[in-house]
Amino acid sequence: MTGSSRALSRRSFAVRAFGSLAAFDLASSAHGQAPASTGKSVPPEVERANVAVVNEFCAAFARKDLARAVSLLADNCTYRTSQTRPPLVGKETVSETIKGFIERGAEFKVLKSIALGPVVLNERDDIVVPAGGGPARTFHIAAGFFFLENGKIAEWTDYVLR
Repeated sequence: MTGSSRALSRRSFAVRAFGSLAAFDLASSAHGQAPASTGKSVPPEVERANVAVVNEFCAAFARKDLARAVSLLADNCTYRTSQTRPPLVGKETVSETIKGFIERGAEFKVLKSIALGPVVLNERDDIVVPAGGGPARTFHIAAGFFFLENGKIAEWTDYVLR
């Protein structure tokens, strides 16, 4: 599979899954019902724990807590800063990128999170000061895709609306 078709299918998955789950969640909430069982093998408490890991990871940026953010990454993690960028591979490489964000005062404001087994999707606004300086810019992340293994973030891709 080529990189672009893989990215497209991942993007399609993330955007469709986020939208579908959000619509399902809203419909269930509107009728005062809990979402129906999907037959998945991941218990709800694991999904809640996965969302908590991702939310803690995002909160670490505003606190400028590099050590905490890095502690939530798997050793073999990958990160794509947007759907059009190649992945950064390995905890050390990803940590250097995170360090740059934190040093420039990045803040991730999580607007909504949804879990589906080991996958957590969040919608958020990322406030980042450009590396060359200047005023802070806000990027709307339509879907932050996080894949967790053993309570750690193994894969992270942000899908940015342009």
